[in-house]
Amino acid sequence: MPAPAAKKAELEPKALKQGVVFVSFDAVDIQQGFDDSRNNISGIFGQQFAAFGGDQSARAAVMEAVRNDWEPYNVLIVDNRPAAGDYTMNVTSPTNPIGGSVLGIAPLDCDDMMTHNNITFAFHGANDGFPASVVATTIGQEVAHSFGLEHVDEPGDIMNPFNAGGDPSFRDQCIQIVQGGQCAAQHIEHCGSATSQNSHQELLTLFGTSVPDTQAPLVEITSPADGDMFEVGAEFRIEVGVSDDMAVGSVQLFDGDTALQTDSSEPYGWDVVDIPEGVYEFTVRASDPTGNETVSDSVTVYVGVEAPDDDDGDGDGDGDGTDGDGGGDGDGTGDGTGGVDQDGDGDEGCGCREAPGQGHAFGLGLVVLAQLAGVRRRRA
Repeated sequence: MPAPAAKKAELEPKALKQGVVFVSFDAVDIQQGFDDSRNNISGIFGQQFAAFGGDQSARAAVMEAVRNDWEPYNVLIVDNRPAAGDYTMNVTSPTNPIGGSVLGIAPLDCDDMMTHNNITFAFHGANDGFPASVVATTIGQEVAHSFGLEHVDEPGDIMNPFNAGGDPSFRDQCIQIVQGGQCAAQHIEHCGSATSQNSHQELLTLFGTSVPDTQAPLVEITSPADGDMFEVGAEFRIEVGVSDDMAVGSVQLFDGDTALQTDSSEPYGWDVVDIPEGVYEFTVRASDPTGNETVSDSVTVYVGVEAPDDDDGDGDGDGDGTDGDGGGDGDGTGDGTGGVDQDGDGDEGCGCREAPGQGHAFGLGLVVLAQLAGVRRRRA
């Protein structure tokens, strides 16, 4: 049944621009108001929703099924909240405020024009007995409602209002709409009628065909600087700059080979507190939702110890060969066999320091980004 109309935002359609769908499996507190997925605001509900539950494999199975359903379209399906940009959010939770046989609910947003940041709901938990394909169908239908797709009378189409089992898809054929057609313009474009819908063609019109993501993110540690020194027990922030042509999935901090913390929300970084003495060699690995990865240049910081001085290469003539020319005169003319530098320019210093990556124990705090018309319900 229709919900009260919300004020229409001044937006351009998403035509041939990548869509982003965030499937939220974690517990979330939804506030009521004009839909804004970025801030957890919904025009339908204002309450807490429990986590999906289960182990990571249960979530992964649902994500695989959802991605299979949306694979033909230029729509990115993620289960980490995007750091920036517009996205539709689906709250996937066993919390069901409606009850009965209702499996989901969503705003009907014709041509995705009211807002590009709708929130939709799929009432599923990891232990509710539904296979991943059915959960994915509920998610897909509710998300598609937020793009203006309506219920159709065809069990093989994801937009069928009843759970018919199996593994339906967005069908490339004009099918009779159940209970009329509120989003007439987008239906007429492909079927010549306001009461028939081609789910597949309407999604292609909004987003285009899928585009492979082959570009890895760009990432760098912007603070601290390489070579910075701190007192034992100091507090500072590791700040990271990340960008990607489509979307950033997560960034992971390393000390040497030891993984420390992961952040999936902008601004990316970690607060370091009560750091003990040592030499730390930080890198960050950034990944996008399709698995492309980049590792940043390393940044070495010294805590309670002096950073090694750069050898100026002038030597002292004592013949110990540590400046790299084998004779200690620092002019680079020796054979280089007795020194560490090997090129005689002296810019490598002594070449000795504490081995990084030994699992230093210090506290790291993540900075986490917080987060309409007609209502459509999916019934079992």
